[in-house]
Amino acid sequence: MNAKLPLASCASSEADDSVAAALRELADRLSVGLSTVDRDPAVALEGVLRAEDELRTLIAGGGRIKELKGVRLATRALADAYWSLFVQAGHAVSRLSVAAACAEALKWNALGGMAPDPMLWERLGSLLRPELEAGLSLIAGDLESVAKHYLRAVSYHAAALDQIDRSLLVTACHLLEMSLPFLAMSRRAPPAPHYLAFPELGMPPRRCLVAPPEAAFHLSTKAAGEWLQGLAGRLTEGLSPAALDRGHPREYLAVTQHLLCHWSDEPPVRRAKRHPMAGRVIVGRGVEECRRLIAGEVDASASRWSVLDASRTSMGLVSESDSAIDCTSIGELVGVRFEDADLVHLGLVRRLRVESGGVRCGLQLVSRAARTATVEDGRAPAEVLLCGPLARGEAARLIAPSASVLRDDALFLRAAAAVYKLRPLESSWVGPGFAMRVYQLG
Repeated sequence: MNAKLPLASCASSEADDSVAAALRELADRLSVGLSTVDRDPAVALEGVLRAEDELRTLIAGGGRIKELKGVRLATRALADAYWSLFVQAGHAVSRLSVAAACAEALKWNALGGMAPDPMLWERLGSLLRPELEAGLSLIAGDLESVAKHYLRAVSYHAAALDQIDRSLLVTACHLLEMSLPFLAMSRRAPPAPHYLAFPELGMPPRRCLVAPPEAAFHLSTKAAGEWLQGLAGRLTEGLSPAALDRGHPREYLAVTQHLLCHWSDEPPVRRAKRHPMAGRVIVGRGVEECRRLIAGEVDASASRWSVLDASRTSMGLVSESDSAIDCTSIGELVGVRFEDADLVHLGLVRRLRVESGGVRCGLQLVSRAARTATVEDGRAPAEVLLCGPLARGEAARLIAPSASVLRDDALFLRAAAAVYKLRPLESSWVGPGFAMRVYQLG
């Protein structure tokens, strides 16, 4: 099954609940149906095909991004059912159908921000074994085969979907499917950083900066990058191809730039070494909650996360609750205060992934000791967040609830007993619920 994500829907909450319930019921029915495979493969296959049709209808008609968990569980149950049929009654189902189901389950895992599923990757690798034993050395994305579905799963794994906002997932899914014919994998290692796949070993793909000593398939995104570059150029000029019908051109441009960044010869890398850390922190989301953290106004019900690691520019957190991924969004401003300290760190959410220990959140730090101040224009003062120490002639980063506060005209900053005249050094960077700008202090 290769189901398309639907366009955004305005269906009622009752319809949403019915879709979620239908997805859960479908997953349960598939799991129960596995017990009949050895007794009557034909009946089991008929049930699987019927369930696949139902799932395709649910995804097309109501399986929106908010139902990711339900779709993920249902597609995994479908992949398990196909695999059970293949193992116990191989004549009843083709390798191609099983590979397509496994790739679809891995796709929804990636869309849901889940960690790689080793079992699904092991199954896909074993399904590819006949081709590998026959000397397969090139996998193309434009030929229908088991290898193509393996490549499709790799493309979703390599797209860094845990680093884009959920509102862009429909667009990302569409662009990845359109990019597939331009992707390929071979035994030849390119000189630039790239993703490796190990179908013989049944391991999930991983990114590598240099060619490894073991045999692997190397993902080539060169042709896809050229196609995406051309698409980005047209979108920048305001030209939107008719095929891009599942989102706003601005959304397609954002996802195109994201893929170009991660599939380039110089993909993003960590700039500072991470060091393991331990401790509990109180987390605030948005400017107002960050302000309350700085003021020491901590509510008993405030969200508490654990620290995994930190570097000079980043911090890794984990929440034991899987629901945390639904409450946090990429690009959001987050304040972090250790339970045994007074300093408040500010960061932007750059990565969200569900792993066995909970939801992992990667923050790009913009301040290690935030405090509050006031900006004035001679009329109404407004409270802002300061990201660092203040010194005349130096730069200072300010964060406000909206860009309208951080203007170009005469603006003064009042902090403690000092007053500074602000001269903007760059335009405002606007995120969800906040704006950030750098000024020179006069």
